[in-house]
Amino acid sequence: MYFCAKALGPAIVSPQRALTAFFVMPLFTLIFNGSTFGTPLLVLDAIIGVGAVAYVFLIVLRRNQFLGQAFLAATLVIMLYSVLRMLLFSDVMAQSFNEGLNLMQDRMPAMFDAEYMELARRLWTMVLPAFWGVGQIFALLIGFWIFHLTIKVPFKPAEMKFPVIFNILILLILPLYFLEAGRDIFINALILLCTIPLIQGFFSVWVGISKVVSNTAIKSIIMIVILIYAFIPLTLIGFADGWMSFSNIKRGGNTA
Repeated sequence: MYFCAKALGPAIVSPQRALTAFFVMPLFTLIFNGSTFGTPLLVLDAIIGVGAVAYVFLIVLRRNQFLGQAFLAATLVIMLYSVLRMLLFSDVMAQSFNEGLNLMQDRMPAMFDAEYMELARRLWTMVLPAFWGVGQIFALLIGFWIFHLTIKVPFKPAEMKFPVIFNILILLILPLYFLEAGRDIFINALILLCTIPLIQGFFSVWVGISKVVSNTAIKSIIMIVILIYAFIPLTLIGFADGWMSFSNIKRGGNTA
């Protein structure tokens, strides 16, 4: 995101040319080191999880000039790739996760109960694709803030609002819950899709607290506590705000 901001002029005119290295360098890695365990996954993470995300961000920004909508489009790429990643590389991810868990268990055996470990292993293996995607989305959010700073456009929490049609995507995946074969996809897709209402709810509450508390440090501490202990209510607030629009702020945020 910082690179996109620094090269915004050429990147908007020709995103594919500005981002060539994001696609070419991983391919060189695949050619020369493709036989190593996990390399194809890392290469695809770089090409789609980074390059394609940046490309879509710039394409949408060029088309409608709204930063919030460009951010949403980029997060959708991450979500779709997270599901694709699960379908293509589930064995690689499970093996890497199990190796890491076994290593921790060997190093600190007194801290791990066998029954608890087996339950934790099953649960974490189930939500591993979503866990990766959520991490990427929040990394993108930090990059989005850096993007604003770099191009000297103020980042306004009140403008972190997204089109109501996104909520419909959450409703559309609900039938997957009733299909045994699609339950894992449903759980991961729901977690991924709920990150957007969570982000919108977080900034909606931030704006509300700002009317009472002016000190940024105090607000940050309050929001961290709320995020840790009340992330589900935050998500519901964001989901409701998407439908009802508690404020008159235009959806999509600032224009670049």
